[in-house]
Amino acid sequence: MRTLYVLYQLVKRDIKMSFAGSLFGTFWMFLNPLLMMSVFYLIFQHIVKAKFPQEATEGASYTVYLLAGLAFWNGFSQSLIRGMNAITDNAYLLKKTAVPPYLFVLASTITGFISTFVSLTYALLLKDFPYSLKHVPLLLPALLVELFFVMGVALLLGSLCVYVRDISQIVSTLLSFVFYSLPIIYPVSYVPDPLKPFLVFNPLFYMLRNIQTALLKGYIDVSVFLTSLVLSCLSFMLGILVYKLLRRGFYDVL
Repeated sequence: MRTLYVLYQLVKRDIKMSFAGSLFGTFWMFLNPLLMMSVFYLIFQHIVKAKFPQEATEGASYTVYLLAGLAFWNGFSQSLIRGMNAITDNAYLLKKTAVPPYLFVLASTITGFISTFVSLTYALLLKDFPYSLKHVPLLLPALLVELFFVMGVALLLGSLCVYVRDISQIVSTLLSFVFYSLPIIYPVSYVPDPLKPFLVFNPLFYMLRNIQTALLKGYIDVSVFLTSLVLSCLSFMLGILVYKLLRRGFYDVL
């Protein structure tokens, strides 16, 4: 219970520090996802003028399809960036307190994941509300799988970042490529056939499809969900393993 209490306090601290000194404060948590969605919608619908039939966007409008994808991506990218930098960013506190480093990683990951819930709230409101609320029970397991997956990756990369700070910059750059390689701003049916096999080897594809089908179609593909669950467990266990192997030297290099 004490560990959960400390984790809760660290999450509260992260949220306050994220918006400290800003005019709108925590209101940015609700504004940022909306602005991002608006920018992508403006570009692809009114500038590029891409036309996607509703059959391609899982029977939903492009706006809702886009929100579902961005909800997934915001949660993953923000959680990963925050989580993998948590140990180095809190080096001073780690030296002054007895709080285990992994709690800072988990707290930062959870804080970054909040944007997912905000984006999904907008999507639920735009998709046949209040009937869309029946999709919430399907979304919860999909979100938990994604959260534990990114926690594992954050623990792994965060442990390595203590020794090699360049990893953070490399990953941040690679995220841009990963974003456009996933069917977030375009339907999965528009992925060229020669490139579709590459999606099978991308763990994020399974996490993304869980959220898209749960929100837009009201069901979860069992095979996709089980695959994502296995990948999530492997990621979390690998992250813990790497953290345990490297944590002894943290305080020597921080």
